[in-house]
Amino acid sequence: MASASPVYRLLFLDQDPDLAERLRGATESRRRPSLRLAHYTHLNDALTYLKVNPVDLILVGSQPPEVDSAKAVAKINQSFPELPIIGLLEMKGGREEARIREAGALECLAVGDLESDLSAKTFEFCLRERDLNRELASVTARFNLLANTDTLTGLLNRKGLERVILDELGRCRDQEEEPVVLLVDLDDFSRLSATLGHGVGDLVLMAAARRISESIGPQDKVGRCGIDRFMVMLSDSTVAAGEIIAEKIRLAISRDVIQAGEHSLTTTASLGLIAVNPDSMSFDEVLSKAHFVLQCSKLEGKNRVTRGATIEEVGMIRPVAEGPDMVQALLRGNVFQIKSQPIVKLGDGRIVSHEMLVRGPEGPLRRPDNLFRYCQEKDILTAVDLRCLKKCAAAAMLASGGGDYHVNIMPTTLLQTPAEELIRVLRFPSGEGRCCLEISEQQLLHDPSVLVPRTRILQKAGIRIAIDDVGFGHSCLEGLIMLQPQVMKVDKRLIQGVAKDQELRQSLRRLLKVADVLEAEVVAEGIEKDEDCQALLDLGVKYGQGFLFGEPELCVKMEKRAAASGRTSVQPPASSAESSLMSDYPEASGSQ
Repeated sequence: MASASPVYRLLFLDQDPDLAERLRGATESRRRPSLRLAHYTHLNDALTYLKVNPVDLILVGSQPPEVDSAKAVAKINQSFPELPIIGLLEMKGGREEARIREAGALECLAVGDLESDLSAKTFEFCLRERDLNRELASVTARFNLLANTDTLTGLLNRKGLERVILDELGRCRDQEEEPVVLLVDLDDFSRLSATLGHGVGDLVLMAAARRISESIGPQDKVGRCGIDRFMVMLSDSTVAAGEIIAEKIRLAISRDVIQAGEHSLTTTASLGLIAVNPDSMSFDEVLSKAHFVLQCSKLEGKNRVTRGATIEEVGMIRPVAEGPDMVQALLRGNVFQIKSQPIVKLGDGRIVSHEMLVRGPEGPLRRPDNLFRYCQEKDILTAVDLRCLKKCAAAAMLASGGGDYHVNIMPTTLLQTPAEELIRVLRFPSGEGRCCLEISEQQLLHDPSVLVPRTRILQKAGIRIAIDDVGFGHSCLEGLIMLQPQVMKVDKRLIQGVAKDQELRQSLRRLLKVADVLEAEVVAEGIEKDEDCQALLDLGVKYGQGFLFGEPELCVKMEKRAAASGRTSVQPPASSAESSLMSDYPEASGSQ
């Protein structure tokens, strides 16, 4: 015996009762699809019905009460986006149908087609679309669950944690709160796993994950962010409340005893608790700060909770101290000095932009290369790079008076930081000045294509992209082609001595041809002599920076000096090519 065909529920919204009876008769006369009709004459009544009754299909007539058809469709679609909506018109085509489809209707029917096969086929099509969309949503949800879940513990994985952290940072930023983060690290796990095997290690990890989950509230989120490390985001919590939860987790983990052959294992954990500045821009920045606090627990003897504060100020540390004090100071960022160096138009010496530069604390870390190498060794590179970027952007907006500025970023930081966060920090609130984000060619990744999606988003938002240190010695052609920068900054090793070195001039000519093909402006770095500047002008280089035009100076001094003297440009060396190089720096805001 053939199974009965399913009965679908159709909600019809229209003021005309005769049209409703006509629709009822048309649906009852057909076997496929079999529809059960519910008719409402008021939009609010229909919305109330949808909240408490399952519906498969919605038909909005040409005379809905209270609002017109398009507004009714839009309101229903806003509240119930998963339900297919059909607009019923006096006549198909024209502006009204376009409005209804734009409001969210999947299909449209003419009143005259109600008794025809066209209406039955339209209903069947919309029902199939609904089933396909539901199946797609289910598959997508399962995929997202798998993509964001750690397969061993069932907790969030690193990707899932990153999403949770960024969402919480955005919420706390809007509400001017400081989110509280707890980092949990199992003590001596590597030695345990190496001695007793990975199977025993997996048992320990699963037990710890269970104990952490049992110790937190339903609104809190926990995930695995390392081999034996877990992170907890405490929602709507304070540091004082977080201390209680942290101690509860520590005791819960140490309560478990795992038998492995002749061995009885008691696991302990070290925990770091920190209130995170909501201005943090990436998961790695949050992780680095929490990691520093966690290390204090390790150094104090393990199996304990350490609380860290991010608001306290620390003074300048000198000389460089190997240990937590320097790491703490770098993460807080108040040991940095921000300097500015002008970028000028070589033809007339007009300042078209400024590059914001970072100098570290007094001592070996004063130089940026030493500073970032030290940060890489301490596993705080991304966090410190973001701290420097934010300080540079803030200084530029304060000192430049709305003019353009350049700021540097590590490729790995660019890759790990959401583009929306970078846009928020780098773009002038007033929209007056523009930022050019410099990516060092020395640090370009092995596969530059991974940076392309980020750079495209930034470029669309009005942030220009520059490749720094071009010609440093690494192969950067692939990166230049893929990233399509608006600016190429030529390393000083190709600039200094170019007036007397024929090979340097030839190399620079080739590089200028590449820039011409890519439609990128060229900025020459490290110009120190008049003769080199003249040679660059003769080669067609329009823009440059270097000691010849001004040494890097503290942003505060630059602002005061510019205000006092009214100076907006520096004097270039005399040049016979000045008259032929008068075009403006592209998209620059003019003199500063």
